[in-house]
Amino acid sequence: PRSIMITLGVSTAIYVLVVGVMMGVVSHEELAHTDVPFIFFADRLFGSWGRWAGIIATIMASLSAFSVTLGASARILYALGRDRHFPMFFARLHPKYQTPDISLAVCAGIVIIFSSSGIVKFVASVSDFGYLMGLGIINYAVIPLHKKMPNLRRPFQTWFFPLVPIIGVITTWMFVPALETRSFFLGGLLTLIGATIYLTKPENRAEFREIPAEIAERTRLLISRLRRRQMRVLIIGGKRQGQSIANRLLAKDEVRIMFRSAEHQITFIEEDQILCDEIERRFSVPIFHGDGTKKEVLEQVGVENIDVVIAASEDDGSNVIAALQARQLGLERVIAVVQDTEYAQLLEENNVVAISAPWATAAMVESLLDRPALAQLFEFGIGAASVLDVMVPAKSHVSGRPIRDLQVPKECVIAAIIRDNQFVVPRGETTIEEDDQVYFIGPAGVIRQACDNFMREN
Repeated sequence: PRSIMITLGVSTAIYVLVVGVMMGVVSHEELAHTDVPFIFFADRLFGSWGRWAGIIATIMASLSAFSVTLGASARILYALGRDRHFPMFFARLHPKYQTPDISLAVCAGIVIIFSSSGIVKFVASVSDFGYLMGLGIINYAVIPLHKKMPNLRRPFQTWFFPLVPIIGVITTWMFVPALETRSFFLGGLLTLIGATIYLTKPENRAEFREIPAEIAERTRLLISRLRRRQMRVLIIGGKRQGQSIANRLLAKDEVRIMFRSAEHQITFIEEDQILCDEIERRFSVPIFHGDGTKKEVLEQVGVENIDVVIAASEDDGSNVIAALQARQLGLERVIAVVQDTEYAQLLEENNVVAISAPWATAAMVESLLDRPALAQLFEFGIGAASVLDVMVPAKSHVSGRPIRDLQVPKECVIAAIIRDNQFVVPRGETTIEEDDQVYFIGPAGVIRQACDNFMREN
């Protein structure tokens, strides 16, 4: 914000000074009758070489403004694709330059078509209408957003709120009636069409969500298998576990780029102010400062803005409450990190995925989001599977016996063994030893039976 204000102040000062010099050299009546006042002024002041210098400066300024405007337009198109208001291919980034190349090409094509149409003034007037209306809407949106999301951390604080946004709305919209009548009606028609499309999208209107849940879930899984899409992830809890999950989901390396279409979008809810500052410095993502177990805080984030909720605080009880609150708000994919196996059945009954492997939580969450085939295999998306662990006691009857000789319920599997801080791949001939950390995947009730069996002494 400081750079924006400095740039705005310096450019305004230069503009006023240049206009002042022009008015001092050439009368305003003469300037009013020319389409290129700066070049006219340079020619009058310096002669022919001044005219050419003015022409070159005007061309350079126009190209600079065109480059900035084209980049901004492409980024808007990219954001619309990223948020799924437009097809997702608009959100594709160039693999080398990390720029929205498709959006840039589309915007450049539109500019070329309108520039060659011969109606430049009309197009400029329509563009002014869209720009002024957009600025007014942005200023107005600040007011309801502050009321709807009071807990969202905002790095830039608006002074004299809500007076400044109101002034912004008035000063932008007051120029709209001065535009050409044709552009006013065409721009208004396009705005109306855009608003209609936005409001009738299923994710924006509750009455359009009457598709049977089972069909919608099967369709989602099918699409996920065909293309791994970007997920909007809400992490409740910003301590070690929550940050570990975010770091894993935002990590960039050759393997993850191969398996991902784009980065996941992360949002945090954290109650501790110091942790909020740390998360902001580390991840630069939206942060809601508040209690993630409170329904009103979750409502501020917005169900329509989130695909997956991960309750990852250090307290099991808080994670269970936050997960159940998210389910009550209608969120389909909810994951809770819990260490106490007693919570597993409660979470399973409410279609919440329970993860209780602290050493592998981040990797498991990444697999659930980036590898939908695994989610379909265990039906993670509807909360039918959980991951629980047990420490094998010294006198357990399974100690010293190979896995193939143990009675493990067929509904669950031994997913991993941690022995002396080393990962052991469980196979039929693998021997269970005391103090092994054994991890099971399966329905919570069946897993508890397996855990009780492994805890039973000779």
